[in-house]
Amino acid sequence: MSRRIGIDTGGTFTDIVALDEQRDGLVFFKVHSTPDDPGRALVQGVRGAVERWGDGGAGLRLLVHGTTVATNTVLQRAGAKAALLTTAGFRDVLHIQRQSRPRLYDMRGRRAEPLVPRARRFEVEERILHDGSVDTPLSTSSLEPLAEALRRDGVEAVAVAFLHSHVNPKHEIEAGQWLEAELPGVTVCLSHELVRSQGEYERFSTCAMNAYVQPVMQRYLGRLDRALKDESVEAPLVVMKSNGGVMTAGQVARHCVQTILSGPAGGVVAAAAIAAHHHNRNLITADMGGTSFDVAVIEDGAVGFARDAEVSGLALNVPMLDLHTVGAGGGSIGWVDAGGSLRVGPHSAGSNPGPACYGLGGTKPTVTDANLVLGRVAAQSRLAGGMQLDIEAARRCIHDTLAAPLDMTAERAAEGMVRVVNTTMVAAIRRITVERGHDPRVFSLCAFGGAGPLHGAELAAEMGMGETIIPAAPGVTSALGLLMSNLSEDRVRSLVRLLDDVDPSQLTAMFEQMSAEARRDLVLGDASEPTYTTVRRIAMRYHGQGHDLAIDVAPGAIETGVIAESFHAAHERMYGYRRPEEPVESVSLWVSEQIDLQPARMTEARPGTGDDDRAAPRRRTAWFGGERHDTPVFDRADLAPEDRLDGPAIVEQDDATTVVLPGQAARVDRYGQIILSGAGGRDLGGDA
Repeated sequence: MSRRIGIDTGGTFTDIVALDEQRDGLVFFKVHSTPDDPGRALVQGVRGAVERWGDGGAGLRLLVHGTTVATNTVLQRAGAKAALLTTAGFRDVLHIQRQSRPRLYDMRGRRAEPLVPRARRFEVEERILHDGSVDTPLSTSSLEPLAEALRRDGVEAVAVAFLHSHVNPKHEIEAGQWLEAELPGVTVCLSHELVRSQGEYERFSTCAMNAYVQPVMQRYLGRLDRALKDESVEAPLVVMKSNGGVMTAGQVARHCVQTILSGPAGGVVAAAAIAAHHHNRNLITADMGGTSFDVAVIEDGAVGFARDAEVSGLALNVPMLDLHTVGAGGGSIGWVDAGGSLRVGPHSAGSNPGPACYGLGGTKPTVTDANLVLGRVAAQSRLAGGMQLDIEAARRCIHDTLAAPLDMTAERAAEGMVRVVNTTMVAAIRRITVERGHDPRVFSLCAFGGAGPLHGAELAAEMGMGETIIPAAPGVTSALGLLMSNLSEDRVRSLVRLLDDVDPSQLTAMFEQMSAEARRDLVLGDASEPTYTTVRRIAMRYHGQGHDLAIDVAPGAIETGVIAESFHAAHERMYGYRRPEEPVESVSLWVSEQIDLQPARMTEARPGTGDDDRAAPRRRTAWFGGERHDTPVFDRADLAPEDRLDGPAIVEQDDATTVVLPGQAARVDRYGQIILSGAGGRDLGGDA
């Protein structure tokens, strides 16, 4: 594929990365996001990439999209009018949820409200037992009064979730076919098509969420398809999934819940590629954009997958990268609470009206405004093709809203905002590292996103991490990660059985069947014979446990003894102990099939001519630790491998600004990445 474009939709900016393999070059830039219709910014970005190529986009073979449509639809409760059909007696599963309470000692704690209200949840007389046998047959005649009620209520989507359908989906298939015939134009979602593992609440919740989002996603993709055709763009569109692979637009229209983490997943994929080429293969990602901060752990080059995932307090059981997100970004708003304390976030100014310094009508102080007042960001910004930031508007906003009520200077209030938002992000890093048994001091921090390089050094120092990696194009790293992904399809099947009772040949047969099913759905329209990559996993637990761990299964012959030992080791790493004398139980099998899309690779930067020939830096006043510093400002394009800088320093480029703290040292590695060390940590050495 000679030309591809990655488009990552964010809350403030939409990031574009265009790859031309023949020219061996990347073009990247940002455009303002359009929250009312994210597709408009996407089309604008594709048009901009084609214009930069200058030949009408000849050879454009693929568009890869990271979207927040599904996520925002759930978070904002802006989905379709959905209904649920379920087995008699199980209407309230969505309300009961899990046995555990979300906040154990909170007497006022409430569970998240289901996306489908109780009035639109209907019971059906049918029953399939746990072994797949039929206890009570489904009578379609019993569905007729339900269909009339759904029509009368104007329902747009129906989720069908019957008990034990993950073992035997016969009744769900029959009900689905009948509903599609009786209710044309209404979307029908079957739970067994989304989740084939035990746990009725997780399966019901996932199906309900898919039904809730699906009409919104279908309308979005329809508008996007028409807009791209109007631009004469014929390249197929694929969308990033929550597991780090991509799927076709047609698959997204059916299984849209698999895109809940579509945007952040691209950044983790790119960070995994960075880890593969770095001397320290243990990375913690710090993706700070305009509205949110996403953190993930890459251990020994491998990305973890989530267990017991939730979105807005609701269970979601699809393969997902293990990401933790908090409301902390460049657009996060500073405010003073009733007790007189400075707070930042989780609310964000987004792209409209945006920070006060954008001059688009924003009146509330944001983190971007604070960094501008502190001199860490230039008034003449290079983002989105060049923006003139209004420093006086930022200063006035911070003074009136924060500094005056707190009786301090605008600079001190701005530094306070930075410290507060850093504290929120440090807590997120601790949540996914220290609280899970990882020592962050043996990891390197990989800071990216539009605001990540501004805060990365301080986050690493706070966590005691000795090294911070700033990718070559940090502001568009998530979009670049989209181009590093392959087409993928997953299959999960329940197998609740003691491992000693499992025949290895049965495991092999099940894995082979699941691989064949996944490969049937891996279609991109290319006539060439694809190259497949297969990943196999087994979810396991000690007999009697209520939670499980996923264990990788190596290619080739399956040995249950090897699998059991892998589980013991993983359990000890996660929980601090192992019980080799206890029987081990399999829970489910998981296969991921991928087609190689010849993804983008990391390339080495052109060598420089040495520090002495580097262009002399500009200088401006910046604030660090309550003190003014006359700070050199470098253009990143002037930096080459082996160049070194001493902090304080600022490095500017089109997509982001990097801060080197006082007492830190920075060097450029052979991939053009900036490596920060010192000021609270140790230098970990070379590139690879």
